[in-house]
Amino acid sequence: MDNELGIDIFLLTKPPQSNLARLCYKLLAQSDNAVLYLAGDGVYNLLGGSIEALGAYTSPRKRIIACKEDMEARGIPSNEKVTVPSDFFGQMVEEMMDDKNRIRVF
Repeated sequence: MDNELGIDIFLLTKPPQSNLARLCYKLLAQSDNAVLYLAGDGVYNLLGGSIEALGAYTSPRKRIIACKEDMEARGIPSNEKVTVPSDFFGQMVEEMMDDKNRIRVF
């Protein structure tokens, strides 16, 4: 948002075994300023170190945001390194509305 170039927004709804999830990881790793939104089966990416392998947790310019309801429905525990907002979709739409941001959906 404050960045003149915008951010790369990734919406991942696929589980880690999916080819689309792996493609998302590759593109996310190449981005310098990104936010990864996890919804639906995408919240399974919080298990097994899939996202940690990207170094997303160590970069201050990469954020991970997960849907609370989808995590609860699938029994995924909360993680202190992942933001779980009360209005997941409202926050995601707000970031997507900025015309400087790029959106990728998997």
